[in-house]
Amino acid sequence: MRIATYIPVIGGLILATPLIAQVLNDDVALRPDYREGTHFTTVTRGGITEELYTSADAIEAARAGDPFPEGTVITMDDFRGGELTRILFMEKRAEWSDRSDSGNWLFREFAPDGPPNMQEDGTRCQSCHASQGANDYVFTRDSMME
Repeated sequence: MRIATYIPVIGGLILATPLIAQVLNDDVALRPDYREGTHFTTVTRGGITEELYTSADAIEAARAGDPFPEGTVITMDDFRGGELTRILFMEKRAEWSDRSDSGNWLFREFAPDGPPNMQEDGTRCQSCHASQGANDYVFTRDSMME
């Protein structure tokens, strides 16, 4: 009988999971003009090609050895088999320091046509980027030096 009491609670948590997940990164929005920034590198691994973009200010900071400035956005177009499969954003804001394990960065994934992936809350991205603390949490910082 006690198990029956918890079924509605468990069901509610399962239904609310996509909404809870978005609390972490729902401030990160897709900017349709992101490709107007500077394309700074292409990473190819097997059948995956990643095209990365950021601002001139971010590249200038990387070259100077400084942290990335407030408001920096780094975007990655993820192509699989030659087709755009997703767009990944990382954005840096001081007010997010209590929400991020990777400096002040939050992460978000979008479909090629723009809607956010409601099943991803950015924690997988954060956990991986946390290893890049010496590079202001950016794997491709060295690529900005070229």
